[in-house]
Amino acid sequence: MKKIFSGLLFIGLLFSISCVPPDIYEPEATFSLTETVVFYAMFGFPGSMAGQFSSPLDAAVDADGNIYVVDFSNNRVQKFNHRGKFITQWGGAGTGNGQFNSPRSISIDNNGNLWVLDTGNDRIQKFNSNGKFLKEFGEFGSGNGQFNNPFDFAIDPNNGNIIVADSGNSRIQVFNSKGQFIRTWGKSGSGNYQFDGLCSIDVDHLGNIFALNAGPRIVKVYNSKGQFIRKWGQHGTGDMEWQDPFRLTVDPSGYVYVCDHSLSRVQKFSPTGDLILKWGEMGGASGQFLSPRGIASDNHGKIYVLDCGWMNVQIFEIKLQ
Repeated sequence: MKKIFSGLLFIGLLFSISCVPPDIYEPEATFSLTETVVFYAMFGFPGSMAGQFSSPLDAAVDADGNIYVVDFSNNRVQKFNHRGKFITQWGGAGTGNGQFNSPRSISIDNNGNLWVLDTGNDRIQKFNSNGKFLKEFGEFGSGNGQFNNPFDFAIDPNNGNIIVADSGNSRIQVFNSKGQFIRTWGKSGSGNYQFDGLCSIDVDHLGNIFALNAGPRIVKVYNSKGQFIRKWGQHGTGDMEWQDPFRLTVDPSGYVYVCDHSLSRVQKFSPTGDLILKWGEMGGASGQFLSPRGIASDNHGKIYVLDCGWMNVQIFEIKLQ
């Protein structure tokens, strides 16, 4: 369980197709609230020194508010405090324990351990909060437990299961908290159980899985067993549309945020795909983006947007009015 403008929150069923009920039924709301996006902080600059970035792609936040950023091209993880002050880092290019080859995603489990998707090495590595290597699993291939250019993963907060977007194999794989294979589904194509450009994945508090397909610009939703629930989204530049969606995150309440790096904006959706609010435009000021390619949420109402154009991280808060 990877704010500058205002919008109207509402719940509906536009652009959604429902086939299988979610794991827990959620009745439709009949009220509306106004939300405002408020800028909180910004940190980072281009470079390879401490506190600098070269393609920051993902972030995770621990219970103390510390922020862990996957620094893709620098092959490292950097740790910051809640305001973006540098604390420590680890990694380096390579195939050994604690080394990376193009890391793309990071998540924190319920015990505070960090899991990093080491995409170029087709594996996931586990560390403690100070960067001490603990274990790894995965290798290149197309069999169960093997990966081909995995783009993203998420940890189910209910049971610790690890859900991987195995992009090169056009499938989703699920593992337990020890990295042992449980199930898989998907193949290349456009059907409900098929994927085209599987680029991001996250899981909500109910265990439902949200998978972003960059090809058709669609989010597909599955329950924890892999049964299809619904899909929503389409190609375009208007509301509830995407030009080049790259990453999504689901907040603790189940709302979905998608960053569109070509349109330099973030859109927030209900779990059924209704637009709640949006913010962002091209520029260098707070609330503006050049190429937002990463997005994350925490348990305190903050949203983290990682900009691979300006090589920085912006933090926002969602305020109810």
